[in-house]
Amino acid sequence: MLDSYGAMSSRNIYNVSSLQFTKETHKDNLLISFKDIKLATQNFNNLTRKGGFGLTYRGEILRANVSTPIAVKRYEHHQGYCNENNEKILVYEYASNGRLDRHLNNASLTWTQRLKIGIDVAIALDFLHGGASPVVHRDIKSGNILLHSHWKAKIADFGLSVIVPLNNEIDFVVDNACGTPGYIDPQYRERGFLTRKSDIYSLGVVLFEMMCGRLAFINASQDERKFLATLVKSHYGKGKVDELVFEGIKDKIVPESLTTFQRIAYQCLSYTREDRPTSSEVILQLKKALEFQEDIEIWEAKLPVDYREIIQMSKTPKKYSNVRNKYLYEMFSKGILLQKGKVFFSLSSNGERNEMVSATMFSYENNISHKRKTIQNSRFQRVVKIMDILNLKIHIKIKTQFLSPNVIYGAHLVFKFCDPRKISSKLMYVNLKYQMGSETLHAYFATCGEDEWMMIELCRFTPHKKDVGFEVLLESMSRYYCGSGGIYVEGIHFRAINDETLEGVQRVLESNSDSLQQASVDYDEITQIEDGEKLFSLSKPNDKKCHMLPAKMVLGDTSDVNCFNWKSLAEPESRFLEVAEYLSEQVFRIKCKIETQKLSVDTDYACYLIFKLSQECHGLQCPVKVQDVLLRKNKEFKFLYFRSPRLVNIHASGRVPKQREDGLMEVIVWEFNSGNKDYVPMSLKLRCYEGTMSGLIVYGIEFRPM
Repeated sequence: MLDSYGAMSSRNIYNVSSLQFTKETHKDNLLISFKDIKLATQNFNNLTRKGGFGLTYRGEILRANVSTPIAVKRYEHHQGYCNENNEKILVYEYASNGRLDRHLNNASLTWTQRLKIGIDVAIALDFLHGGASPVVHRDIKSGNILLHSHWKAKIADFGLSVIVPLNNEIDFVVDNACGTPGYIDPQYRERGFLTRKSDIYSLGVVLFEMMCGRLAFINASQDERKFLATLVKSHYGKGKVDELVFEGIKDKIVPESLTTFQRIAYQCLSYTREDRPTSSEVILQLKKALEFQEDIEIWEAKLPVDYREIIQMSKTPKKYSNVRNKYLYEMFSKGILLQKGKVFFSLSSNGERNEMVSATMFSYENNISHKRKTIQNSRFQRVVKIMDILNLKIHIKIKTQFLSPNVIYGAHLVFKFCDPRKISSKLMYVNLKYQMGSETLHAYFATCGEDEWMMIELCRFTPHKKDVGFEVLLESMSRYYCGSGGIYVEGIHFRAINDETLEGVQRVLESNSDSLQQASVDYDEITQIEDGEKLFSLSKPNDKKCHMLPAKMVLGDTSDVNCFNWKSLAEPESRFLEVAEYLSEQVFRIKCKIETQKLSVDTDYACYLIFKLSQECHGLQCPVKVQDVLLRKNKEFKFLYFRSPRLVNIHASGRVPKQREDGLMEVIVWEFNSGNKDYVPMSLKLRCYEGTMSGLIVYGIEFRPM
């Protein structure tokens, strides 16, 4: 059994007859006992096919504890290899899609699939014909081509196969020419001379079978047969071979693909063997036919509907006039400069259109601090260098031209720092301040790409047409985090937001949601210990324990106790007796020892900071860095918000607050596993990136199973 690349695979054949294709070292592994074969076929009871030299049965055999469907051919002629009970048996991997001859007139077998089947068969013949001991199959026909999953083709039935001399100039003489009528090489049938080109003739017949959707011969009457090869030659000479194309697929075939296919297939039918191509030449031409087909069927469908108009806006439109659609798609995926080099157009992996406008199209109120520069790795010929990041004053008023309607887009400022620096993370705090309309907004983080250009998302929008007006005034960036050096501004990039990004935002928004979230209403039992001075232990119906610590237990043991005011609260507003309101500070700490006896063993827990914002709160819009002090070596940290941020400020490593049913807020500050020790130490430092925080009222911490 030949695999799709012509190799005699140990997966597919366990014992062969007269031709020993398998290596001797694999012989024992390939041999299957007659007893196992009888068991697999239910004592040769599942007959699927009667052939000229034997019967074929279907069965299942157990190999390495895996049940594998197989086809078993039981030979009935004098040739063959037998090792047990004088049986001559071949075992094949079962072909789930059956034989090719049963699908010739099946319109669901596309032209592309037919081309790939032809390529598979040609590759297999190339292997047979090109070995140290060349093999001629002698019975290539659609009935001997098996189709596996995904329509992978494999040649079967080597009962007539013979080894021929390696020298191309010597014919192999066979006394009794045999094969299947309609497929046999005329010279072989007439003179008994057999060469590798005999298989090529048969392959040509199979190729035309796939094109015409019919078998190589039909019985016109009891004494007359009509052969497809004769019909093809008659039509080809009159230039009417297209009339023979199977109607079920005819309108789906690309003309260049059909012409290339017909030319090589007809060459295979040449009476003179020297005029027939080699198997490698057939492979080459069939692959060309496939390229023509896929270029329209696959690649043109991926191009923008107006791709010809877009190309005309490039600097050298003639350059792309004769380029294949596949290469056009690759070019669009990488990006192409349009509009005199001021716009960079590209396609995302899902086919959405992206557009980037050069920074040279913006207005700069601070003329002294900006210059146009040419730098490496930029998509544009020039970028704009800004020296004073505290006083950007970049006015952007542009109109898009190529966006996909009804797709969510993000507008990103693309820049990089002038001074060389190593960005340790793909997320960097920059705090870009800007105005859109009457609003003053902040974009806190920039993401760093592989090309060292950084992007800050300014807004998201859904255009209803390709051209949309966009206006923004960029004011400043954080000098503390960005440094005193300047930046290179490349442009504004309008990027289609993919499903993965949207799902990532949704995961962050839902990160505080779990089945144990509503601590105020759905606990079976609430146990108060030590008059509220220490903790609450809560049990759930699923037997997973929850744990609560009041603010005094997580804040009172720190050195900054004077940074907040303590307030007493009465039930039912709080289960805790006291809460802490932070004064104007940039840093506060959470520190405690979590007693694991109050938790479920070896369970992942999330720590929720329970809080409220006073009416006089200040500085809590800014993200807050959360650092696990006990992990000093790798300095792992995330960040969180105490106020719900805009979508552009939500990132995978951040946490957002959630409103509880009891009117309080909560946000995850830490995660841990309870393990099996007596306690788990917890020491966190929460630092506001910029400025100070005030008006944060801390009620306590809840530990809930994740």
